[in-house]
Amino acid sequence: MGQDSGRTADWTRENYETSLTSRCWSATPCGAGWDGSAELGESVPASAEMRGIFGEEMALGEVPAWAREILERMVDELPYCGHYTFPRPVLDICRAVRDRACPEVVIGHYTADPERKRLMAYYVLCLDAWSAEVAVEAAVAELAMRDSLGQDWAAIAEAIYRSLGQHTERKDLLVRRMVQRQRWWLKTLIWPGDRRDQFGLDAYLGDVRGDVANYGCYGNPPFGDPYFAELKLPQVREWSDAIRANGDGELLGQIEHSHLCAPKAFRHLERRILAIGAVDGAPADADASILRCEATYPDFGAYRDWYARFVGSLGRWLEGDASAVPELGSPDLVSHWIVRILRHKLRLYEREDTPFGRLVGAYPAGRSGAGRIQ
Repeated sequence: MGQDSGRTADWTRENYETSLTSRCWSATPCGAGWDGSAELGESVPASAEMRGIFGEEMALGEVPAWAREILERMVDELPYCGHYTFPRPVLDICRAVRDRACPEVVIGHYTADPERKRLMAYYVLCLDAWSAEVAVEAAVAELAMRDSLGQDWAAIAEAIYRSLGQHTERKDLLVRRMVQRQRWWLKTLIWPGDRRDQFGLDAYLGDVRGDVANYGCYGNPPFGDPYFAELKLPQVREWSDAIRANGDGELLGQIEHSHLCAPKAFRHLERRILAIGAVDGAPADADASILRCEATYPDFGAYRDWYARFVGSLGRWLEGDASAVPELGSPDLVSHWIVRILRHKLRLYEREDTPFGRLVGAYPAGRSGAGRIQ
């Protein structure tokens, strides 16, 4: 879009909301609307930054196809959670701007590498064994046949069994639902070389095409958003209704909102296991480290320091110093406009009350770990 689209460059609500620039608001709590921007602490139409970015788009005339694709597949879909590979999604955007082309698979929403999937699969085996009411020794014996992934699986399996405790109807339902949900993520989160065709091939877990019509492709067409597709299965609906009837609707929501691509996905799983073990009145130790997954937590201090340096480097690049961010190459009118949108979107995401903000902000964000910026 630009001046040759039949619109003028006037700063008006209609022009702003039909511009590509307005995408820097998407995936935030108030969407891309003109009025809602005040909720994020910025006044539209009074924002000098937004007016400047909009003006750069209007000056371009027609936006090149490559720039539109980067904006729609990468900048627009920049993961709100930060993603466990952070800062890769941000640096991938920079490289795409430099190369004037998106990669085939955009790393972001609903993407996880095989190594991460394999680790989750080991935890799921332990949960499934407990659900099947087999002795913990049986699960440990199977895990001993595999690569240990650097973990003491006997200790982990025993801790999972101990935390879940005795079987009850409530616990059994919750664990079955959690196993199904994690298997769904293992099957449907994609990665270069794994396009939903590498994991869970022996089970129908839901429509792996996802839900394109209602929720889009999160930057990786034709793979639709898988979050809600799994919820439509009759068996899942049956379990979910029973769980809600037991008064565990809040815990059910937490189980369903367990993204494997999130920075602390394994801590999330750990806390759900502990919560399930306590549903029938048993004491819960929310701080227990039963999965020994601390190495997967982000090092929040390292992330915060890297992010502060990076945002400063973006500013220097926008002022003309191409060496400040080598991944971006040299600025021109189109790349300058995209990078200005990217910086603005990062500043929105870094707010304290967002998952991204907790990843890169200067405030408490939970347990820190060994995961460092690569």
